[in-house]
Amino acid sequence: MKFNLMDNVVVRALTKICDMMCLNVIWLICCIPIVTIGASTAALYSVMLKMVKNEEGYIFKSFFKAFKENFRQSTVIWLLFVLAGVIWWIDFNFAGALGGQAGLVLRVLFVLIGFVLVSVFIYAIPLTARYVNPVSATLKNALILTLGRLPYTVLMFAVTAGALIGSAWNTTTLMFALPMWFFFGGSLVAWINSCILRRVFVIFEGSEEDDNTKEEV
Repeated sequence: MKFNLMDNVVVRALTKICDMMCLNVIWLICCIPIVTIGASTAALYSVMLKMVKNEEGYIFKSFFKAFKENFRQSTVIWLLFVLAGVIWWIDFNFAGALGGQAGLVLRVLFVLIGFVLVSVFIYAIPLTARYVNPVSATLKNALILTLGRLPYTVLMFAVTAGALIGSAWNTTTLMFALPMWFFFGGSLVAWINSCILRRVFVIFEGSEEDDNTKEEV
């Protein structure tokens, strides 16, 4: 009986970790212009959604192909959410300045709105990476999933927001988190969310399908 090193579980795990680290670095580099954060994240999810099904292939080729294909739509979605976030932040602070019971009620309302906004964005980028749809349809599907798959939504929100808030909690956590974010933070969050999204997207797919092509839903 011959021993095949490449079939070794440890080797496969180390290879996947190495791939995730490489993906994280190119994701960060492509996020540097800021305006490309949406396209870079969509490309990251395009690869990760395949990786959780062991169909990733050549990660660099897949990443840059997805970056190019999704650039326009993911950038529009990113800029829309930046604008929505700015408006939300202004309104949230205005509600806080009111004070009293009315201010408290408004702030609670804006916290819920903020949760929905972030969750829709968490869904919208992977939907862009996975399916071919207009921006309006993508946002509509993201909102449907946010509300219709609420347990998964809360889980992905906790993973994403928890990683960001925990990293920026104080100077000590930030100094510890920065190297982690540089090497695998973004790709790890995307991988965890992609494992969850694999279950969520059953609502569109109904069964396991080849992820090498994008579909319309």
